[in-house]
Amino acid sequence: MEKQIIAGIDIGCSGVRCIIALADESSVMEIAAIGRCKCSGHIRQGVLVNASIAEKAIQLAVEEAEQICGLEIESAFINITGLHVRGILASASVQIGEGKADSPEVITDIDIEKVRENAGEITLPSGCEVLERTVRDYAFGGFSQLPDPPVGLKAVSVQARVYTIYADRIAAENLRTVVQNAGIEVEAVIPSAIASAAAVLNRDEKLVGTVVIDIGSANTDIVIYFGGSPIHLSSFSLGGNKITSDIQSLGISWNDAEKIKMEKVAALNEFADKNTLSVRRVGGRGTVPVALPVLTQIASDRVQEIFRFASEEIVASGIGLANLTGGIVITGGAARMRGIIEAATSITGQQVEPGLPRAVKSNSNEAQTPEMATAIGLVKHGLELRKLSVGRSKHIGYGDIKKRMKNFINKLK
Repeated sequence: MEKQIIAGIDIGCSGVRCIIALADESSVMEIAAIGRCKCSGHIRQGVLVNASIAEKAIQLAVEEAEQICGLEIESAFINITGLHVRGILASASVQIGEGKADSPEVITDIDIEKVRENAGEITLPSGCEVLERTVRDYAFGGFSQLPDPPVGLKAVSVQARVYTIYADRIAAENLRTVVQNAGIEVEAVIPSAIASAAAVLNRDEKLVGTVVIDIGSANTDIVIYFGGSPIHLSSFSLGGNKITSDIQSLGISWNDAEKIKMEKVAALNEFADKNTLSVRRVGGRGTVPVALPVLTQIASDRVQEIFRFASEEIVASGIGLANLTGGIVITGGAARMRGIIEAATSITGQQVEPGLPRAVKSNSNEAQTPEMATAIGLVKHGLELRKLSVGRSKHIGYGDIKKRMKNFINKLK
């Protein structure tokens, strides 16, 4: 059975992750390797600001992934985030034949293609480029919100609504350039929120109305799905690093603050440990006492701020809370904080669940953690884009995989 090699490179604020996956003809995906490289200072508010740091980190993450599985990649899907990544819903209508009410004609594939194109022809903000276009639904003859094109049916006209996702052209081009300079071709640039949703949501959740909140290091990305497609996309500059920064302000190092945040601090006061820790001062000169109830209060304030912003974005989408049958799914590294599900439920008033990558095979427990959602989503969504001929595919046979693995092992001897 032939398998496709597909790769995703998640360029985040705190580091780079490279996923190499194999997909068979039935689209069953297996994670072959995960490569990672910690770095900082290359991304600010979701935008690349230091090419050399990012390029080196990409090279190291890719090399580690390639060494683990013995496969080489030539191209990858990459992510983009930031305040400039947005979406617009637009609609269009075309007449069928002569458009006479007393003489309807059959809707053809050509009509559907035309109405899709018309709905996608929108005026973007200056300096932006289109990343993806998704058909939300169709309508004809008084019937609306149809998920499939009404080809073969008679009508006077047919309508379509298309959701167009766009980003700042320079920001996207800089990401492509730094990845290409690292020796990897870019198949497509995918919004981080779309990638994360691909990893953690199933088809039913996308149909009934579900919000994905991806809390990253510096940004929180939000996407709302309804009727099977995205209907709202946004991002704001507040993430897990704010909590780490608040803890660090007590006079301890960033690494110690990050470790305490993930291992000791809770997102709600009722989950707080009552202990006091003795932590090294920044620079290693002595120690400072840190009361965990105080740290939990600090973290709780930031978590409330994050979900208040998120709630405002959900309201701004106009979907209506009653339509969010699937509730809210939280993913990203901060989703592992104790009490964050309860905190989000209390603040948003919605059903909240943790978002873990699903529907992939892997021998690594790391692939089942929320911080891997974007990286795994890149290969899952990337595979769908390949089916639409957006990305390029590279097929290898099972025998070829065994041969490459054998050659790799021989190199290590």
